[in-house]
Amino acid sequence: MAKNTPNAEVPEKFDDALVELRGLMELLESDDITVDTLTQAIRRAAILLKYCQSQLNATESEIKALMDELGVAGSSDNADDEA
Repeated sequence: MAKNTPNAEVPEKFDDALVELRGLMELLESDDITVDTLTQAIRRAAILLKYCQSQLNATESEIKALMDELGVAGSSDNADDEA
């Protein structure tokens, strides 16, 4: 379980996590980053990346379930049918 520190918290929204990740990338690309800051930024980025991947996987699963419920074939299924 994640520690209950502000640095370990994940944003409520996927888009907020992306904005923070972009900011971290800018920081990591800067010439004047310290080793301590580098370590903290990479740890934070790892937390955000795991969160984003989890959200994307959950969204994909939900979309597939809804498509199955509606009887709609996915685009990859249509490509196989046409071949």
